[in-house]
Amino acid sequence: MTDGFNGLMVLPNNPLTGDPVGAPVVMRYTPSANLGAINLYGVVLQRKLSNFDLYGSANWSSLRPNGLTTPFGGLGSDPFETPVNHEGQMYYAGVRFSVPQNDGRTKLGFEFNHGTRYWFNFANAEDDIIAPKTNTRGNVFETYLTHRIADHFMFKADFIRYNYDWSGSGWHIGAPKRLDSNPILGFPGYDTANMFTMGLTADF
Repeated sequence: MTDGFNGLMVLPNNPLTGDPVGAPVVMRYTPSANLGAINLYGVVLQRKLSNFDLYGSANWSSLRPNGLTTPFGGLGSDPFETPVNHEGQMYYAGVRFSVPQNDGRTKLGFEFNHGTRYWFNFANAEDDIIAPKTNTRGNVFETYLTHRIADHFMFKADFIRYNYDWSGSGWHIGAPKRLDSNPILGFPGYDTANMFTMGLTADF
């Protein structure tokens, strides 16, 4: 694992202190160091009972730093700290109810997932409006309704509530902190977020 990914960044603040730097600076960022390895393990169970779909997942991430840090930090550690091994877990459960029975065109679902302090799952590139719910270090509740209008056309209404417990959700660099303490790299994090979406999906 490197200390980031190739790309452009706009830095209006000093990444270490959070202090303004004047006019925003556009920089090309290139990873500068190999920080160690991350091991991921997971298991998924699914079961159908009448018109209920039940599913659950248990996941484990192991941060295995090699002792190196950069100005942005190391695996699970802040800059200039000595990185040590850390374990993270994420639990996911859901139930979906089909109406009417044996038709399945309309489904009402509820899902819950919980991530621990050092949980990380490589979901950085997912394009959710707020953030991938499965990378959350905290609790997420989701309720949704889907209706299959035609064989290849589906409507979905969805509400997600994010309750963050630790900073750095979705990122492997820096030590996760309680959100009421000094945040990672001087940047504050929000503790709750709500997302409501409605959409149409076409299958080709």
